[in-house]
Amino acid sequence: MKKFLVSSVAALLLSSSISVFAATTTYTDFDSGFKLKTQPFWLEIGGKSFYGLANKPDNKEASLNLICAFTAKEVQEATGNKFTTEEFRKKYKDMQVLERNNLSPDKVNYLLFMPDPYEIKPGNKLALASKELLDNATISISTNKKGRQPYVFLHIMDDGKPDKLNKQRPPVDMQIAVTSENNMLYAVVSTFPLPDLQAQKAEIEEATPFSKEKVRTGFSNDNKSIIDGYNASRKAFLKGLSFFKPVKETEPYGFHDDLLGGRIKLPEDWAYAQATDDTVDKNIPVKVTVATPLSGVSDFLTYYEAAGKVSDKQDVSKENFQKIKEVALFASSRTKEKNTFAELFDSPLMTNLIVDKFIKDGLNHPSVKELVDFKELKTESDFGKDYGTIKLSGNGSVKNNYIFNVNANLMFTPQNFGMITYIARDDKKMSADLEKIFEKTKLIKK
Repeated sequence: MKKFLVSSVAALLLSSSISVFAATTTYTDFDSGFKLKTQPFWLEIGGKSFYGLANKPDNKEASLNLICAFTAKEVQEATGNKFTTEEFRKKYKDMQVLERNNLSPDKVNYLLFMPDPYEIKPGNKLALASKELLDNATISISTNKKGRQPYVFLHIMDDGKPDKLNKQRPPVDMQIAVTSENNMLYAVVSTFPLPDLQAQKAEIEEATPFSKEKVRTGFSNDNKSIIDGYNASRKAFLKGLSFFKPVKETEPYGFHDDLLGGRIKLPEDWAYAQATDDTVDKNIPVKVTVATPLSGVSDFLTYYEAAGKVSDKQDVSKENFQKIKEVALFASSRTKEKNTFAELFDSPLMTNLIVDKFIKDGLNHPSVKELVDFKELKTESDFGKDYGTIKLSGNGSVKNNYIFNVNANLMFTPQNFGMITYIARDDKKMSADLEKIFEKTKLIKK
């Protein structure tokens, strides 16, 4: 279920150009029993039992920090062994003794302190790291406490040999920090891209089981400052975490968008990514949230990892994106000027006529039809005194590769803008849950 989290860095984060824009907040997951005091971030990633933040310390490439929560039942299904916090703490103390005496961590014989259970493979609920990364990395283990919370750290770093790496991603530094409270297993995952290891001034040393620091001794001074920024983000994320006894069904799973009415509920098997961006127009900052089923994202990223072994990149790209069957897109903006959209309400009747014609003419323009060809298109606009909506529905095809259906609802006030859009492949219809979301999501009028 969580396989999309870490392997998504190359596929999603590194290809983005969203700038830093966020205030310090607190995120609480009552069902999973964790709370996070967040540092500023540029992308928020969430699901029913995980939450993560992406940052750009150098304004170029992104680091990802997230926490995943697993129930005792999920851990037992993944490992075949009963799981309790008591047993975890006992094994942690045993690991500390080995670490102090520089003995092999294998003597603890506790699967959760090894990388194997976190490998991405079908049916593994603890899936966090790709087999390719685990097979081509130096891996070390250490113990430490953050406050009173005990953690076991698995530090995983690519060995930098390009003949072994998937050409579609750079080498990465990954840390999995595991801890437990209230018979829950928590994995705090942190990953960031590494500079070209072959261009360093010295060789990267092999990591011994308890000496994670040695793997960084070969970095040049310039690259070390960048890595220090990534590590600062990693440490801040861990420092901001606290745990409590889970309180089930306290509030529905979803995300917040104040302009679209506050908390927006999502189906429990969906994940979302949310960003606030004011780089397009400083006077119109836009909050954007993309949501899609976890199963589709997992298929997409599993296929992505295999794509580097296929020579025909265009065919890979086409089939890769077709793994995602449906997407919901939410957007909202409160403009700096109070009357940015005021002209739409000067003559509502004329606006209704112009908007319908503008949309149809635009989507049927030859330059648009080269990429997207709408077969059926229906538009309906309704502008009153200070609130207006534009509804659009139809179906079409993208470069004749696949058929899609689209439903969109755009909302306006003189100062605010909101949008919710659902896009699905082939003949897939919107579920009853999503239909309710569409009906309830309204742009606030103030």
